[in-house]
Amino acid sequence: MANINKIIASLLPLGVLMLSSCAMQPPTSLMDIQAGEIFVLKTPITIQPNQSRTFIQFGQISGSSFDHSEAHCRIEIRDLSESPQIIQPERFIIKQVNIDEEMIALRNQTTQLALNDAITPTTMTDSTSINMVAYERPATMDLVHLYLHSKQQPNVYRLTCSGSLSNGSLADIPRSYRPQRQQIQHILGKIGHIESGT
Repeated sequence: MANINKIIASLLPLGVLMLSSCAMQPPTSLMDIQAGEIFVLKTPITIQPNQSRTFIQFGQISGSSFDHSEAHCRIEIRDLSESPQIIQPERFIIKQVNIDEEMIALRNQTTQLALNDAITPTTMTDSTSINMVAYERPATMDLVHLYLHSKQQPNVYRLTCSGSLSNGSLADIPRSYRPQRQQIQHILGKIGHIESGT
C-alpha cells in the first residue's frame, strides 16, 4: 500500500503539469485555430542577417517593417545568424497556441499629464494656456502565437499574427481584433495557410 501511495504522489506533479499546459491553450470560443493543426508554408522566406523574424502583410513579405494600422503576421526563428537564413516551404505542426497582447513603443508620442485639481472656465483666464490631454489607454496589439515544429527545420520557432495597433478606439474595429483563421489566411495570401491536422 505504501508503494502505491508513493507512485500516486510521484504522478501528481505530472498530472498538474499536464492540466496547466492544457489550460494555456485558448478555447475554440476565443481562437478557432488549435494545437495539432498544420501551418503550410508555400514560399521560401529569407530572414535577414542578425534578425529573428520577418513580417507578412497583405499577402506579401514586407521584411523588417509593417503597417501598424493593419493586421499582419510574422514568422520567427530561434537562433540569429550573421548570414541570411532561408525558411523552406514545409508543413509545420502547430504544437501550441497562445493568445497575448503586445505593447508597441511609438516614437514622438506626446507626454500626457495627470491633473489632480479640477479646472473650470472660471479659474482660467484668457492668458492661461493649458494643454490638457485626456488619459488614453496605451496602444497595444492583440495577437496569437502559433508555435511550430519541424524535424527538418528546428530553428523555425513560431508564426505570430496580430490585429492592428489600437488604444481601444472604436474607430479601430474590426482591424484591431485578434486575427482568426479566415483573416490569417487573408494576411498570408499565397505565402501559406493553416489547415486541419486530420
